Amino acid sequence: MGKWDSSLTRVAPLFDELLRRDPRGDGWLRALLALGGRSPAQPDALRLVPEHGQRWGRNEVSLPAPPQLLEYLVRHLDPSLVVKGPDTAAHRCRQKLAQRDPEAVAEALRSLRAGERGRRWFVLEGPSRPDALLEWQTGVLCIEGKRTEASCTTQTTWMRRRSQLLRHMDAALDRFPQKEVLGLLIVEGSGGADATEPSEHWKREWERQGALEMIADSLPHRDASERTRIGQGLLGVTTWQAVCAATGVGWKHLPDAV
Repeated sequence: MGKWDSSLTRVAPLFDELLRRDPRGDGWLRALLALGGRSPAQPDALRLVPEHGQRWGRNEVSLPAPPQLLEYLVRHLDPSLVVKGPDTAAHRCRQKLAQRDPEAVAEALRSLRAGERGRRWFVLEGPSRPDALLEWQTGVLCIEGKRTEASCTTQTTWMRRRSQLLRHMDAALDRFPQKEVLGLLIVEGSGGADATEPSEHWKREWERQGALEMIADSLPHRDASERTRIGQGLLGVTTWQAVCAATGVGWKHLPDAV
């Protein structure tokens, strides 16, 4: 992060330039979808929805956690995750949830179903914010971008296994239920402009993200068909250099630091 923040040195400069050159995405969206190794079938006229604008950088889209996940976590909170913590009312309430206290569970569910969110003791996952979100007439693409990070995030405060990219896609499925939800990991290639192939390390990291066990553990509130649907939307991993090469943006257009 810091002066090499991927959002400021990779995501925003790249997609700002693509949007400036072609606000509808006709000339670059299809090329982007083909980079992860799995190119899904798309309509002949593939373009961003009208008035798409920036959905990255300072304008990242906030996707609320699915209500069914929040209710699942209330009912199945892992006791080992709340053993330690400050002696606060919120922590004591979460301890009761972890102990399956009927009154605490019932109160939490009532509050969730009444629409209460934010930093409440019963809200065990916050909104998800893909580094970039692209939307067209039949689908959406959630992008998780990395630059200096060594791995993908695979857990949250209240879930021992929760893939960061699957989390984005899970929330996007609730936001765009009638659309195909896709996910793409973009990382820094090892080298200069020609480093269009992900390293073996990142290929292994990607295999972890798409493993059946990771999908099941990340989506415990989803049924088998929904897990399959989300899993089939995982496009793969590519590099920032490959995106530049495929879309015609010069590698030197992306700043090295901020």
